[in-house]
Amino acid sequence: RAMSDSDGDESDLELDDLFKRRRCTDVPCCILFIVGMGALLGLFIYGCVHGNTKKLNHGIDSRGQQCGVDPMVIDRPLLYFCPVRTSQGEQSVNLDDPICVSECPGPGSNLATGCNTPEIYPTTQVGSRYCLPSSSGEAQAREKVEESMRSNFNKVWVLLERVGKAWPVLLLSVVLACIMGYIFLFMLKTVARCIIWVCAAIGLLGFLALGAYLWSVAQKNTGSMQFTLQALAVISWVLSLLVGFLVCCCGSAVDLSTACMGQAAIVIWRMPVLLLSPLIKAVLKTVVFIVLAAGLIQLISIGDVSGMGRARHLSLSSAQIWMVVGYLFLSFWLLAFMSAVYQFSIAYAAAGWYCAPCKDSTSTRKIVNQCAVFEGVRIGLWYHTGSLAVGSALIAFLQLLQTVLEWAEKKSKMEGDLNPVTSCIVKSLLCCCKCVEGIVQFVNKNVYIDIALTSKGFCTALGSVAEIIIHHGAAMAILNGATFIFQIVGLASITACCGLVSALLLSTSKYRDITSAAYLPNPGAAIAVSCILAFIVGWAFMAIFDMTSDTLLICHAEDLQRSDGPKHTEDNKEFAEMYAKAEERAKELQAQSSDDEQPGRYSRRG
Repeated sequence: RAMSDSDGDESDLELDDLFKRRRCTDVPCCILFIVGMGALLGLFIYGCVHGNTKKLNHGIDSRGQQCGVDPMVIDRPLLYFCPVRTSQGEQSVNLDDPICVSECPGPGSNLATGCNTPEIYPTTQVGSRYCLPSSSGEAQAREKVEESMRSNFNKVWVLLERVGKAWPVLLLSVVLACIMGYIFLFMLKTVARCIIWVCAAIGLLGFLALGAYLWSVAQKNTGSMQFTLQALAVISWVLSLLVGFLVCCCGSAVDLSTACMGQAAIVIWRMPVLLLSPLIKAVLKTVVFIVLAAGLIQLISIGDVSGMGRARHLSLSSAQIWMVVGYLFLSFWLLAFMSAVYQFSIAYAAAGWYCAPCKDSTSTRKIVNQCAVFEGVRIGLWYHTGSLAVGSALIAFLQLLQTVLEWAEKKSKMEGDLNPVTSCIVKSLLCCCKCVEGIVQFVNKNVYIDIALTSKGFCTALGSVAEIIIHHGAAMAILNGATFIFQIVGLASITACCGLVSALLLSTSKYRDITSAAYLPNPGAAIAVSCILAFIVGWAFMAIFDMTSDTLLICHAEDLQRSDGPKHTEDNKEFAEMYAKAEERAKELQAQSSDDEQPGRYSRRG
């Protein structure tokens, strides 16, 4: 039967027996979440009205006036460093004498800069904010100016500015990752056993090739660029070794992994909307993240800025700091809530497929609602916003705690107040927070599945999940481990291929010619960002397999625990057989462990 509802409720007659009558859960938490989102919107508007992002990245002249910001230089947004002659007669720049100009001096320019030295040098406009030496004769002067930009506060801005020049390559990396993700989905449905070895080979060889290419390019460079490329090459080689190690150690679980992922692939292909859900989630979450990041920058820019040149100091009042902290928590909460709704909708659709009957006794195809994912989004938002908000708030709190600890550590390092003992404590706390966050995410995912099945509140569903894990934890752990193999090799192949393509494209003259507007002094950061984006997109595809397979497992466990016996085994024979094999494997491991722990026995004859 297709899942549907009437008059806002889902009756037991319209839905399969695993789906209970829907009711609103954790209403107080729902109200609190709505109030929090209202506060987030208020802080966003306040930052847009009172903030000025030019404070964060525009230069400051020798008089302390910020170019393009202060009234006296509002029409001169660019910072130019006056030239100076060294004692050896070489031309350099005076970092202590920056001035604001309306345009950057070019070759043969007669622009009156206001510097004490009348002569000027050709410059290139960078980021609509700075005029840096551009000709080969001023290479040392350019390096001197860029070195002055490398303060801890400004590194992020310089990095974003440079990586932004490679946006076509980054966009191509995202598109390529999406294409590879859909190819992975199709191959799983048709040749599941073959694809795991193919992806493992692609990941292994891809990371090896990427490392070799980066190392060869590094030998042609010097300084920080050489070190960055060599570090990325070593990381690529380490990842290739990890992929090979995983395949060698877990090869015996390939059959079980193939069966489990094959079942998940069948569910996904039976509901075409599931194929689009990773892309929809990635696009929506990326858009929301960009908007929230822009709002955070606006909110931070309400502070006061002082300094000279690129060096600056941002100071915030106590009230402003609390506003930023609150904005961060609410942003983390919203992003985590979006992930929770996504997981709930996938669980709702997969559970509907498990409970649906086959068309007839000779067919394995089922009668399912093709748009069950959208129905799951509606059900989750209308009935279970409070429950989803509870789990999301736990994730948001842990992420905020990690952010505060990282900020405190960096600030202490900058001020020289961080001793080795304190640093060790902070790193230990960060590690603990990360571990706890992983555990909470795992628990939340299973709780959301149970809520989709039973319409329970968060805490009640948590108890149900604990009972399922106690009775069926061993088999579920084996099947989860089997699906993990597929996720790793899939992510490795997607990330390696996108990273290699990005490295090749960023080595072209467009990004290597110093006179080009898209010139990248060090492409290592752009390559790393490309790999990260590919990993994120690939993870969105792998996560749907994880969520679908986990939902099927919990549905089967709930069905087995029925007092009157399981009712859906006949319609899910292949899954039931796979689960039985996992239970047999779990019993074998338990028996083997018991034999290993049993003390040796000696018989004596007299």
